[in-house]
Amino acid sequence: MVYRIQTVSSKSKSSMNSIFKFSLLFICIFVLFFSKSIYAQSSPPLILNDPGTPGPGNWEINIMSSLEHSTVNDEWQVILFDINYGVGERTQLMVGLPYVVDWEDGVRNFTGFDGMELGIKYRFLDQSESFGSDISFYPKIYFPFEGKVGRKFILPLEWHKEWSDFGLTAEIGHVWVQGESNKWEVGVGIAIFLDRVKLLGEWHTGVSEAPFDLAEPMVNVGLSWELSEKFSLYFSVGKSLRSHEDQTNFWSLGGIQFLL
Repeated sequence: MVYRIQTVSSKSKSSMNSIFKFSLLFICIFVLFFSKSIYAQSSPPLILNDPGTPGPGNWEINIMSSLEHSTVNDEWQVILFDINYGVGERTQLMVGLPYVVDWEDGVRNFTGFDGMELGIKYRFLDQSESFGSDISFYPKIYFPFEGKVGRKFILPLEWHKEWSDFGLTAEIGHVWVQGESNKWEVGVGIAIFLDRVKLLGEWHTGVSEAPFDLAEPMVNVGLSWELSEKFSLYFSVGKSLRSHEDQTNFWSLGGIQFLL
């Protein structure tokens, strides 16, 4: 996914807090009245990924829109194409292409496709008897279309395990960004499965290498609604656990998923 969680503190802080609290309240009410069992989630609409793949010869196509808001900057990924293809049972190829509108201090800086992300996921443990877990590598590289500065390479490791009524997903990855210091990204996610609705939640952060610092801790909640075996709708909202002028303080995403 071409998720770039970057910056948000808030000119509209009170309204953002209200939106986040309402969404969290909605999900809690849903859980209390309709919960049946817990089931592990897939990305999107969360930031972290899991070891799942589409299967041999299958396509998973996500068409999304997202907002990252900060005190000084708003970045709309007006449309984000996230296209995945299954090669065998355990391998997935991915292409991400975002159309971005970037605003800084109320002035539009950029409009257009600003880069492309390519990735390949391989699930090397598949519910093994030894670990009872799925584990995958998912190396990804992001190429900006203008110049070489800002190239990003991510090497994450995903883990997923299910119990009789509970599932967890976790991801940790090292991030190399051209022109910036290296860091890690870490996330833990959970979902509640309600027939065709999945209620989702995650904690996600970036970790600076030196000095050690949880640079971008945030919580994210959302849901995915499976309208049919081939078509789903989803959305999520997230909020930073810190307030920084140059980091994302509010995040939202919505989209549709096609399985072909």
